[in-house]
Amino acid sequence: MKFPVIPVASGIIIKDNKILIGLRSKRDQGGGLWEFPGGKIELEESDKNAVIRELKEELGIDASVKQKVMQYVHKYKNTLYDISFFEINSYGGEVKMNVHDDIKWVDLSTLKDYDFISGDILFIDKVVEDPSILNSLNK
Repeated sequence: MKFPVIPVASGIIIKDNKILIGLRSKRDQGGGLWEFPGGKIELEESDKNAVIRELKEELGIDASVKQKVMQYVHKYKNTLYDISFFEINSYGGEVKMNVHDDIKWVDLSTLKDYDFISGDILFIDKVVEDPSILNSLNK
C-alpha cells in the first residue's frame, strides 16, 4: 500500500531567546495540541515560500527565513508528512492569533512540557538535545 505524501513547512520563530508555539484550534485535526506555525506546501511552491506564506496567513507577519534547520518524513495514520523546519529570527508586523486558540513564547528548555502534534516531536527531541541547530538562540 502506498501512502500519500503531504509536504509541510514550519517556522521556528525566535525572539528574545524564546520560541513561538501555537495551540491548534479545537476544530482542526490535532485540535488542542501545540505546534510550530506553518502548513501545507502548495503545488509548485517552494518550502521556503510556503513557510513565508503560512506565517503571513496564520500570524499576520512578514517573516525573513534564516535557514532550513531540519527536514524529515513523519507517518501519521495513513499519511506521510514531509516536514521542513525553518529558523525565523526576524519578521515585520505584530503576531496575531488568526488560526490558533493560543500562542506562547517559550524557552527551549520548556518545549517538552507542552503536548505537541506528533510531527513536531522529533524536531523538539533533536533541538533540546543539540540547541546549536538553532543559530538564533543564545545557548
